[in-house]
Amino acid sequence: MSLTYKNADPLIHGAVKNLTCITRVNKQPHHEEQYYYIFWVSHINKVHISGGLNKTEVIERFKISAEEFDDKLELNEFFCKVCNNESDTAFSRLAKTGDKTCINCLNK
Repeated sequence: MSLTYKNADPLIHGAVKNLTCITRVNKQPHHEEQYYYIFWVSHINKVHISGGLNKTEVIERFKISAEEFDDKLELNEFFCKVCNNESDTAFSRLAKTGDKTCINCLNK
């Protein structure tokens, strides 16, 4: 998977075709807030990651609702939703398409 980091400025929402998932950044002891990584696909079908944003910033910059934030938040991003096994392919598909299914389950 080719993944490009993009800074999430206040105009980022215009570049987003599909926000595929949101994952938590490992919380640092010196941070009071939880920060997130946002995986999204641009209008030219490139997969990007943006990070360093708290929940309020994600909602504001990506122009999503709190409900959509909760729907897109993945706590176990490396585990297939079908077989529950850890899989890099499940994460790769999640980042690209929003579907967290591993290659083994897709081939069944």
